[in-house]
Amino acid sequence: MTVAEAWVEETLGPIELGEVRLDRRLRIVVETMASHPEESIPRANGTWAKTKATDNFLSNPRVDAAVLRHSQAEATAQRCVGLGRVLALQDTTSLDYTSHPKLEGVGPLETKGRRGLLGHSTLAVGEDGVARGLLHQQLWARDEAETGKRATRHERPIEGKESAKWLLGLVATEALVGPDVQVVTVADREADIYELYALAQVLHGDWLIRARHDRALVGEEAKLLATVEAQPVLTAYDLAVPERPGHGSKPAQPKRTARVAVRTATVTVQPPQPRAQQALAQWWTDHPEVTRLAPEKLVPLAVGVVLVTEIDPPAGVEPVRWLLLTSLPVATVQDALTCVRYYRLRWLIERYHFVLKRGCRVERLQLEAADHLIRALAVLAAVAWRVLWLTYLARAEPEAPCTVAVPAAVWPVLWRHTHPRQPLPATPPTLREAVRAIAQLGGFLGRRHDGEPGVQTIWRGLRRLDDMVLTWRLAQQLLVPQLQHTCSV
Repeated sequence: MTVAEAWVEETLGPIELGEVRLDRRLRIVVETMASHPEESIPRANGTWAKTKATDNFLSNPRVDAAVLRHSQAEATAQRCVGLGRVLALQDTTSLDYTSHPKLEGVGPLETKGRRGLLGHSTLAVGEDGVARGLLHQQLWARDEAETGKRATRHERPIEGKESAKWLLGLVATEALVGPDVQVVTVADREADIYELYALAQVLHGDWLIRARHDRALVGEEAKLLATVEAQPVLTAYDLAVPERPGHGSKPAQPKRTARVAVRTATVTVQPPQPRAQQALAQWWTDHPEVTRLAPEKLVPLAVGVVLVTEIDPPAGVEPVRWLLLTSLPVATVQDALTCVRYYRLRWLIERYHFVLKRGCRVERLQLEAADHLIRALAVLAAVAWRVLWLTYLARAEPEAPCTVAVPAAVWPVLWRHTHPRQPLPATPPTLREAVRAIAQLGGFLGRRHDGEPGVQTIWRGLRRLDDMVLTWRLAQQLLVPQLQHTCSV
């Protein structure tokens, strides 16, 4: 059994597509893509017959991508049972298919002249920083006629804008995760939407959002930012700032340690005008699952605020400055630092999209239509999560036996490769040892100052490991009968 084969059932959940043949083919497709995440569909399958079978599966209208995604989400919800508190990280990414001009069903992206799909994902992450899987994913193409309407976005109802994705993700998450698990929705500035806060209050879900708007407060002349800046410093501490690659007009920044001050406040924010008295239900005619839950009107809301500002930042770097709004308590130092820690885990959703695009190479898929592509993305979404899960599980539980993630039939092959002159140990190696060995297959050097391996070396190593296991299987099939024959002679 390869790593990919062992992961299929747990990752996909009990999917039923309505035909035994389709269910069987689905598992074959997932195993193939998981074993060769960086390869094109023809190279991953190896033969024309297998490639054609995969293409037929992805183009089959009876294969419902929504069913694939929902089954994965239900499996994720099961993995969240017993965690107590789960962070639902939401973020959007663009999938660029400009280089595939024959692909039908895509639309314009943010950059002029680029075309593709948009994907909005909700990733469940435990407080230990380990991703438990996807809870929700939306994929869509922008309408050509809707581009260029940024100037009028405040005049249009929310379902006419892409802001609806945040609320749909919230509703789906709350519907999936049981009442025994506290869900905290975490997102960046794009999610600073009053409707999201109002809906979360109705659903009794918690949230932590980085603020984009300097909102008006009830009974206060000063606005949100000035009010929290006027508060005394609750605590100051050293914050590890990771290395940041350059992006667009923003230059790259090295890894460093920043001294930050933390201030908190509890305020009551005013709803935006002129929508304060408009019924939310009238905005959701296309989304009945939200209409029945939406409050009748937007009212003032009490929120906690955490402001993190860097003290004496060095010249030439962008200083740390986070204004966080939350439904969580912020009264104590521990409360405030918990909010900061949760927000820092938000970048895991960006790593997930990185694995999906760079590790699974979803932007290189050569398919004929967007619906074929969406089925392939539903499959590869599970593959990308599993790589992310393995990477951070090894950091959270380094001393766990490797069999929690690496099948009992696989780790001996890995051991024989990395320790060719040593006997097989009586017990499996630790998860940290196994994952570092997998990463070394993918190019990780494992030097003392290298730290723990990242997702890139792990996904490359997993591909090589599965190839090694298949080679070992083939050798056994060829050599064992031959040895038996020789001994009998």
